[in-house]
Amino acid sequence: MDGSGSDGNDAVPVLRLVGKYDDPRTPEQRDAERRMVGAQIRSLAAPRTNNWYQRRLLAELQSRRAPLADRGVLQFDIVPGPRGFPVLIAAGELLIRREALTSDKIAQGLLSRAGFTEAGDSADDCAELEAVVARFTRPGIDPEELAGVARSLRARGIPVSANHVTPLAAIIKGEGGAELSEGRRTFAVTEPSGERGRWRVAVIDTGIAEEERSDGWLQRPDNNRPGIDRPGDNIDETDKFPAGSPDGFLDFASGHGTFVTGVVQQVHRGADIRVYRAVDSDGIGSEMQVGCAMIRAAEEGAKILNLSLGSQTIDDGPPVALEAALELIGQRNPEVLVIAAAGNYGDSRPCWPAAFRRVVAVGAVRADLTPAPEWSSHGVWVDISTVGEGVMSTYLPGEESASIDPDPDVFGLDSWAVWSGTSFAAPQIAGAIARLCDSGEHTPRTALAALLAAGRPLPNFGRVVQLLPGT
Repeated sequence: MDGSGSDGNDAVPVLRLVGKYDDPRTPEQRDAERRMVGAQIRSLAAPRTNNWYQRRLLAELQSRRAPLADRGVLQFDIVPGPRGFPVLIAAGELLIRREALTSDKIAQGLLSRAGFTEAGDSADDCAELEAVVARFTRPGIDPEELAGVARSLRARGIPVSANHVTPLAAIIKGEGGAELSEGRRTFAVTEPSGERGRWRVAVIDTGIAEEERSDGWLQRPDNNRPGIDRPGDNIDETDKFPAGSPDGFLDFASGHGTFVTGVVQQVHRGADIRVYRAVDSDGIGSEMQVGCAMIRAAEEGAKILNLSLGSQTIDDGPPVALEAALELIGQRNPEVLVIAAAGNYGDSRPCWPAAFRRVVAVGAVRADLTPAPEWSSHGVWVDISTVGEGVMSTYLPGEESASIDPDPDVFGLDSWAVWSGTSFAAPQIAGAIARLCDSGEHTPRTALAALLAAGRPLPNFGRVVQLLPGT
């Protein structure tokens, strides 16, 4: 289908600009990959009735990183979720807004009696956020007890939350991971005249592959064209775990950022993209780490932030650090538009940061544009949706671990993969907004308005637009 799928005349300008994204695969290739995508979708939906896979994987993740606890590698605890999915939190950490803490001496006493002490500055370059949010720690505290302390403080009106962890890839997408695709897109910049990549997109994720592809995709910028900026501290580490003894296999979330970046570039091949690593190669990152990356990206000139990550929270309340990061960005860089995946939880509970009103929440629909409520998060807080089943994109070289795929794939240098999730719906919207902006006719917010106007309303999924084909 061409463009957004709206049958209204007001959609025509958006259709002409965004264009038609054909499927480069043969019918035989699509049929073969459709079976793999079917398995992905079944795995995405499975935790609603049986989350044995997540329990096993989370236990393995904890053991893989435990030896690096004294070197600053984030450790996490698990709090049972109300509807199948566990909630991950940074072990022994509470986040509190400083302004509220200093005005409530009783709250300070509660923290002290519970054994919490304020942590020093983190290793991350996060001074702006740490000036607003205090991080308190109590090593070894039971996660349920920590949640109880947070509830007691919130009952006094104190903005507090656990330091929630945003899990990625196999943790939230289920068994199997990305699957090797036979599809290939030819790289050729055919943008309308005037598009020069002026509106930078920040991809905040696991980082990006260090290797240079030979097929034209994900190339670094040069004097003649924008491209993918990959600062050294934002490279996907690919094989960091198990701690102290890498096993030669791709870590559990390696390639996620590379895939997401490729989605943005497919929608807007002239995009100026900078990738930030806020989540490690096993798919674990705290809301403080994500918030810091968001602030950094905005300060370094990004106008569109793509967050193909998120989490539910213990009591569905907003995560303190992400809320503060959004406020700081709004004060200093009000033109920045934040886009986030709605989540793969298959229910209407809020997934953060997508559920914040100032964030564009992107849900996912099937390849035929029908809703996918059995696995895509949904609800009145979702703003816009696009295809999230069987999206094809760029991947990095390496061999999958049998821990996440019983039939592991081996990916070469110029590999493409097919994957499913709201993580891959969000960057399509980010790419489309950047492309509309680079036409010279829009700002990020007016571009969003144009996409919404061109979309078809779908209850609990916002407005549906079609960009890349699914499977």
